[in-house]
Amino acid sequence: MRKTFKTRLFLVVSMLLLTACSSFIDQHTFRMGKTSDIKIEDLKSFDRNGLLIAQATIKNKGNAKPVQYRFQWLGPQGEQVWADEAWKPLVIPDGRTAVIEGVAPTIEATEFKIQLDSY
Repeated sequence: MRKTFKTRLFLVVSMLLLTACSSFIDQHTFRMGKTSDIKIEDLKSFDRNGLLIAQATIKNKGNAKPVQYRFQWLGPQGEQVWADEAWKPLVIPDGRTAVIEGVAPTIEATEFKIQLDSY
């Protein structure tokens, strides 16, 4: 009986953590085109010398077309604080992962979005 309770508690906590992680990733991702085979597995942000750094681990789950990405840098109210970056190509072989990183161009950036598009 006690083991069953611990198992259920572990499952509930795990589900909550997975939901929280995926909603964080969803809030910071904007998709265009056919990018459904590209999965953002991990997303982190941290401060380095006063600048926001965004880092994402991206996986190609299948037959993904080549994609491009860029970071959009936002202020505390969600306003864009810098002009759009140039698109960067990203080719990930099927089943493989890649890590991308963006550095905010201004200390005014407190949030970000990763924009993904297929081409």
